[in-house]
Amino acid sequence: MNLSTDRILTTHAGSLPRPDDLAQMLFDVLEEKPIDEEAFRARVHEAVADVVARQREVGIDEISDGELGKVGFSNYVLQRMSGFAGHAQFMAADLADTPEIIAEAMGSGQPVRLPILDGPIEARDTDAVVREIDDFSAALGGDRAGAFVPAVTPGHVAFNFPNHHYGTHQEYIEAAAAALSPEYHAIVDAGFDLQLDSPDAAMAWHCSVEGSDLVDPAAHLAAGIEVLNDALSDVPPEKLRYHVCWGNYRGPHHKDHGLHEIVDIVLRTRAKFIYVEAANPQHEHEWAVWKDVVLPDDKALIVGVIDVKTNHVEHPELVAQRIERFAEVVGRERVIAGTDCGFATFVGFNSCNPAAAWLKLASLVEGARIASDRLW
Repeated sequence: MNLSTDRILTTHAGSLPRPDDLAQMLFDVLEEKPIDEEAFRARVHEAVADVVARQREVGIDEISDGELGKVGFSNYVLQRMSGFAGHAQFMAADLADTPEIIAEAMGSGQPVRLPILDGPIEARDTDAVVREIDDFSAALGGDRAGAFVPAVTPGHVAFNFPNHHYGTHQEYIEAAAAALSPEYHAIVDAGFDLQLDSPDAAMAWHCSVEGSDLVDPAAHLAAGIEVLNDALSDVPPEKLRYHVCWGNYRGPHHKDHGLHEIVDIVLRTRAKFIYVEAANPQHEHEWAVWKDVVLPDDKALIVGVIDVKTNHVEHPELVAQRIERFAEVVGRERVIAGTDCGFATFVGFNSCNPAAAWLKLASLVEGARIASDRLW
């Protein structure tokens, strides 16, 4: 991934709205209904081509395949790995305080299937990442500059899917790292940047999953980053982007842990690019954290300047102002503008309407242009 050497580059967090017919196929996958595999793969291939073209049309610099073939940014492990079964209940402290809005915040909850680990975590469909890479490569037409593929982190797997198999939480994280490492390396070896999705880094303080063995969020975060660093020790840091998130459900988020409380541990990652939220009302003020925390010389920031939990489209001037705040603190070259999180992190779970999502991405690009004109 490149630095913003002569203008502010733009990106997003990976997941983009899925076509309705593809979403229905993925619902069938979630519900373990028989599907026409050939038709499913052909539809994913076609949809990835369409979403790549649309990102290019909007003008996004660092693009993804939209994660269109996955049932979710994290629970795609159901599609690719063994050891998972059943369904666990997600819990959030902010929603416990406001039970009246749970239905609005989470919808039916059915798309967000969080399985339980009741056996060893091992690769089941080793060709899945190959198909993902092939579809994305075909859509790109050979030009992979600025292209990235997201993947879940071992820490988030251990946070999201309760451990009913391994003796300790640490053993679970290590096993998840071993299972995910081939996927990580396949993505990087194919020439793509790798986004490491780790919402647990921030969510583990105010969220939990029923039956989890996670008891110390700080120790969990530190362990997750340590095993991730070990698994990726042979990957250049500039190929890695580490995404921190407080959850993109439409809750009040008043129980979110502050960035300043976790940033020292987050900065232990080998990833060159640290990706943080900076647009939504609970975290927009945290640009100021970087006044007190010195960003290491070998790191850069991807900053969320678009809120994915509302249909309200940010004015490009506001986007530019948000970008400029960061540029003034850490330097313009080390700022890449993005969205707070994904627009469709789970199939059927869209906190922002797809039509508004694309308008927001266009505003992101225009805001980055305005900021660039003033910064250069």
